[in-house]
Amino acid sequence: MEAVVHVASLHAPHRDQLPKARFVDVNVQGTLNLLEAAVAHGCQRFVYTSTTSVYGRAMEPRAQAAVWVTEELTPEPRDIYDVTKLAAEQLCRLMHEEHGLPVILLRTARFYPQPYEALALHRLHRGLDVRDCAWAHQLALESSVPFGLYNLCARSPFQREDMPELWADAASVIRRRAPEVAEQLARQGIGLPARIDRVYVMARAERELGFHPRFNAREFLECERSSTG
Repeated sequence: MEAVVHVASLHAPHRDQLPKARFVDVNVQGTLNLLEAAVAHGCQRFVYTSTTSVYGRAMEPRAQAAVWVTEELTPEPRDIYDVTKLAAEQLCRLMHEEHGLPVILLRTARFYPQPYEALALHRLHRGLDVRDCAWAHQLALESSVPFGLYNLCARSPFQREDMPELWADAASVIRRRAPEVAEQLARQGIGLPARIDRVYVMARAERELGFHPRFNAREFLECERSSTG
């Protein structure tokens, strides 16, 4: 056994269906079981699929500006899903520190099915294509980084200095930073958002893992246009 890719967990939609204890059993105890097995069998890499949801309330704007979400943002979990995913991350870090298990934590943005309009708009600032998500896991397996924590998301056109204006007038920022995307959205009858509350940043994954997302907002919209003629 060379590596473990730990993807399994109870997810946010399960919150209203299952008791909190079940989240602890699966997301926390289940992760510890895998970590201990990986150490016992001398695995050379443990990749944990986490979530940007762990940032929780820290992603809520508090100064009339969108939040620039890097790995330095201190998580503030909102619910049992966030709490247990963050606890699993901390177990991964502990096993690395105590046993030298090479670990990479991937905080993934949204890559699950949603309505088309939401997918298109989220790809600008908080989405991720499932193909890029899978490729990032491959990069994590091949990495020589002993321990790493990375946001995974599509490439956003926005810059840190745009955060106040994104909160006040997101449409203007989109037209300035991504005019081709704005035009494609208009052609497809999708209105520009008046406000954006957060921007996920994947610069660390790009720098350390070589992650260069290939299916960003422009590519997503172009693919849809070509598929519909």
